Amino acid sequence: MSTPIKFGICGLGRIGVQHGRHFSADAEHYQPVAFCDLDANRAKSAVKEYGGRAYTDYTEFLANADMDLAIIATRSLDHAQNAQQALAAGKTVLLEKPIGVTEADYQLLQRLDREYPGKLYCGHNHRFEPALQNTLATIAEGLLGKVQVIKLCKHHGFIRRNDWQMRLDCGGGQLSVWAPHLLDQSMQLIGSPIREVSSYLRRILTSGDADDHVHMTLTGENDIVAELEISNAVALSAPYCTVFGDRGTLVYGQDQQEIHLKYLDPRFRWPEESASADTPEIGAASYGNQELPWIEERRPVEPEVNMWQFVEIELVRHLYNALREGVPFPVKNEDALEVVRLTEVVKKQNAQFNWIG
Repeated sequence: MSTPIKFGICGLGRIGVQHGRHFSADAEHYQPVAFCDLDANRAKSAVKEYGGRAYTDYTEFLANADMDLAIIATRSLDHAQNAQQALAAGKTVLLEKPIGVTEADYQLLQRLDREYPGKLYCGHNHRFEPALQNTLATIAEGLLGKVQVIKLCKHHGFIRRNDWQMRLDCGGGQLSVWAPHLLDQSMQLIGSPIREVSSYLRRILTSGDADDHVHMTLTGENDIVAELEISNAVALSAPYCTVFGDRGTLVYGQDQQEIHLKYLDPRFRWPEESASADTPEIGAASYGNQELPWIEERRPVEPEVNMWQFVEIELVRHLYNALREGVPFPVKNEDALEVVRLTEVVKKQNAQFNWIG
């Protein structure tokens, strides 16, 4: 049996604490040896709960000779530079999203990916959402026919968020906070390189200077269109995911617990016909309406789990399989880098914001 991977975490905010809990819980495969945060009490608290050594200095943290894996969950603007330091120190790196916030970050991460093959991993954990995976499986079944349009909406309700993630000088804004997740999910659903991007961003409620409402439209080289929306200013939420195909539709809500499907019986085929140039009769039949053999289903999302915990558990599992079993990590670095590229395109389309870098 392989020895556990000895890991450390730098950055013990909301996601860093979650990583600490879930990586430490898998004691068969992981062993915590170091925790680092500018707040000494946070580092000490993590050590008290999980073990290891506490640090407030990043360089000293990286000098821990026992640590093989450095999990970087620092503030967004520091991610790429922190990854460079950790890789140079001989560590394997799991880099929290957004992996990069600026064009310079993008260029640096491309270089690091080339220079340290197999050492840099990107933590797009919401790739593992059960509802998304169920949706991809349904599309593969062919029940919806040829997919035409995908809509993803992450609606956070109507909140006047005022923490550092709503400040551009801290690398904040929903384009950096939640858009990386939806961009990654959209690329999986489109299943093709992205050909075109259009967008608009708004600052609606936040007391910061960053975007709290994001709308993007992606067009794949296969002509599938994905519309993405992330907002802190929605009092009545839309479904999280809608997929339109030429034989049916799939929908699931923000709670991601049930998938609603309506699709044509797979045996049904449209009759051969052409549109007429004649003056139509008056009435509903003149629109070409007909009784169609619809099948409607409501499928529980499987597995039935707490989605927030599950994506972390899957991240832990997949990373171990990659590092110890040689199984390819599901989140390819080229996909994560494409997310950064797309966000840079969106920034240029929304020059009204005072973007960093």
